[in-house]
Amino acid sequence: MTDPNTDLVLLAILATLSIAFPWLAMRTGVPFWTVAGRWVRWIFFAGAFAYLLEAAGLSYRPFWVHFVTGLAVWFVLETGYYWLAIKALSRSELPLFPSFRENREGDEWPADPRSIEIKEWLRENRYKRLCALKAELFEGACLRASIYEAPDGFTRLQVLFIPQRKGDAIACFTLTTNGREGRRLITDNHFLPYGGYYPEAWDVSRKPLIGSLPRLVRHHHHRLLRGDLLPEPFEDDPLEELNTQQRILERLNTETGFLVPRPRQETEGRITSEGRYRLWKEMWLLAYFGKSVA
Repeated sequence: MTDPNTDLVLLAILATLSIAFPWLAMRTGVPFWTVAGRWVRWIFFAGAFAYLLEAAGLSYRPFWVHFVTGLAVWFVLETGYYWLAIKALSRSELPLFPSFRENREGDEWPADPRSIEIKEWLRENRYKRLCALKAELFEGACLRASIYEAPDGFTRLQVLFIPQRKGDAIACFTLTTNGREGRRLITDNHFLPYGGYYPEAWDVSRKPLIGSLPRLVRHHHHRLLRGDLLPEPFEDDPLEELNTQQRILERLNTETGFLVPRPRQETEGRITSEGRYRLWKEMWLLAYFGKSVA
């Protein structure tokens, strides 16, 4: 950077974009803008860091050295934040694999335009509603899930509403098709870090950058056509199926060393050092590349 006025204009543009992109993601439901906003925020921080060093006369090294240093400082700061969040999660009482129950409170779907659009698409494409479920995370915050069955009778769709600040909720989708001998084809667009392991018989594809339900359904169908899974009807009701899946995942992740065995969790926390590393890595991959460890 050479001209201070030009530098400030560029920084102002980056600051504006770092705010506009997340807002755009919230308004349009396109996760790409969230990822783009994080990259812009990182570049803005590095640029502002380099500008302040030069403006204050604290260093006379080339701009690119200051810029790269700013990138590294942001990486360290955000890594520290992630590790604190993971440690807090490990020591908290927030259920990692919550148990669901039937939702009889009538708050199955949020009353917002995007939810109405999703419900209309489900109706037009003849998805059969099976049930509404709920899992309490802590007082005043619940996961809400609506379970649907595809017209072919072999695929179930879970619409999961994840609570956000200010009482809002974001919808995530999971498509599951069962096969023989415990095989399962799963496609979802969950954006929350998981970091753990899945059973070998489960073929899981996480696509957090696909915000559109029709696109995710097409991706799931393409995976079915390309694979060798022979679909079979579900035998269990959705509530039993979902809670059984939660127990399987919790047991597997304890056996593989992601979770600390229950008798030792009070003193060591719930997530092992290996599990914390995997969770940290997934948080970075999801935040800046929209990819999962799984």
